[in-house]
Amino acid sequence: MSPMEAADESQRAREAGAGAGESRDESFAIKASSPAAASRLQWIWELLGIADRAEYGRRWEAVVQALKLSERSVDRLVRQGRRDGIASLVRRGRSDRGGHRVSQAWQEFVVKTDREGNRGSCRMSRAQVYVRVKVRAEALGCEDTPSRVTVYRLLPSEIEQGERQKRQRSIGWKGERLSLKTRDGMAIPIEWSNQVWQCDHTKVDVLVVDQSGAVLGRPWLTMVIDTYSRCLMGMHLGFDAPSASVVCLALRPAILPKQYSGAYALQQLWGTYGLPQYLYTDGGKDFRSQHLEQVATEFGIV
Repeated sequence: MSPMEAADESQRAREAGAGAGESRDESFAIKASSPAAASRLQWIWELLGIADRAEYGRRWEAVVQALKLSERSVDRLVRQGRRDGIASLVRRGRSDRGGHRVSQAWQEFVVKTDREGNRGSCRMSRAQVYVRVKVRAEALGCEDTPSRVTVYRLLPSEIEQGERQKRQRSIGWKGERLSLKTRDGMAIPIEWSNQVWQCDHTKVDVLVVDQSGAVLGRPWLTMVIDTYSRCLMGMHLGFDAPSASVVCLALRPAILPKQYSGAYALQQLWGTYGLPQYLYTDGGKDFRSQHLEQVATEFGIV
């Protein structure tokens, strides 16, 4: 369609009352998504309002140059604006823009697979996570399998994964990369050794037997670890259930210098000891006891 034919068709449409039924004043109430989109709407709207054929042709060429569009694209916009109204030229953003269109179940499976595959010393790439997703989809007979690109978007970037793995392999933590938050909302940035110690209990996956072979059970291991250096400061191994007394038995070798007799035949010294500024624990009863609070107060530990 030539500019002259477009002008004639535009004139006939206005005379017949076609179009979107908008007034020129109504067009300026339309909100565009960007200044460039607003400029495009203004150019097309002014083009639709020209009745003179010669003026329309000159204006049409100016619109092509101003919008840097092809002649066919400008004609298409004019026809669409004439048929559906100028508001139809506004690009509508997706309602789920910024989110993931994959189901919540697949999102949880992808994140869980990546988290379990990169636990401890294990390493799993994003490509391997996608293979797991594909195998699971084939086993379930699902058709809405997330694509490789979708899986990659759900996971951290390679740079973020590299930084995470680097921090996991490092001896110490950077102060600006690690901080702890207490239950009352106080944030503690980790900046030096012996600043924050953490203490917790775990049941060892070992069965202890006596000299006659009778099974005594699984012992409890209580460890005190320096948060910054990840060094083991002290420990207690025994069959007593977690309690305030057990915590104190683990804190004692952590605070005092380690001294062992020659019967142990140690090849290296265990030289870590001191007093922490903070003792960071979970909310167990053994950590909230008055006994432990008195001990911490006596040594000036928060």
